[in-house]
Amino acid sequence: MNNNFLVGRAVALGSAVFYSFNTTLSRLAYDVGTTPVSLTVYRYLMTAALMVAMVLLLRKSWRISVSPWLFIFCVIGVYATSIGHLGAVRYIPVSLAAIIFYTFPLQVIAWKRLVNRQVVSRYEFIGFALAFAGIATALGPQFRQMDPVGLLLAFGGSLGATLFILSYERFPADTDSWSASMWITLGTVVLCMLSLFAGFELKPPREASGWMFLGAIALCSVVSFIFALTAIRKIGGAVFALFLNFEPVMILLLAWLVIGEELSSGRIIGIAMVVIALVISQWKNPALAIESHS
Repeated sequence: MNNNFLVGRAVALGSAVFYSFNTTLSRLAYDVGTTPVSLTVYRYLMTAALMVAMVLLLRKSWRISVSPWLFIFCVIGVYATSIGHLGAVRYIPVSLAAIIFYTFPLQVIAWKRLVNRQVVSRYEFIGFALAFAGIATALGPQFRQMDPVGLLLAFGGSLGATLFILSYERFPADTDSWSASMWITLGTVVLCMLSLFAGFELKPPREASGWMFLGAIALCSVVSFIFALTAIRKIGGAVFALFLNFEPVMILLLAWLVIGEELSSGRIIGIAMVVIALVISQWKNPALAIESHS
């Protein structure tokens, strides 16, 4: 294993860590008055400004050639991911929101198998079964006490992530990642503005610390994206996807250290089952083997 591959794995882990910060920071932002829609609006306004600055700094082209509908699906997926994933933690514990949200890699695999009519491997089948068993274990007897709005938001966020991945991977191969991400971010800002016109209220944080949390969320989003691009270039997309499985673990630890959420044995076992399921579902994946040795 060469140094380039080792660096790529380290950067991939860094991407997972930085993105995991967003969930806990969102919980803190809600505590000082921010709402899920408001957080999404402020987050993407700040992120869009940073992305435009990066494109200008790197002197990237502003033009992308992609189907308008494919672009719209990507924007909707990104918006739903943010509203769902980061909004769910206002109603249910951070760790449980993460468990439900991070089933999206399994949804992507299931969709591809259904559309392409490919046979599900035994590893994928075990992964599916273990993931849902993990969710049931983590929720346990508290499931009926959970706010249904939070559960629906978390699941909606996972569907949004699935829609984004399936749409974005159909972009032309020569599409520049920086330019595409900038336009998708700007498109999400437009969708955020439309949600405000639809009647959703924009509530800024009540305290100055709230703006610090929002700024940190935007910064972590950009840093995570930069690390992701670097990692994919060095180790390939499939290997990078495996490292995303560490995000739920980081979210659980941050929720415990920062927010003080309980680390019950059932919750730990359930999250461990989901993480293991995500790894098993991609075990001995031919594409993974090819990219790992490229």
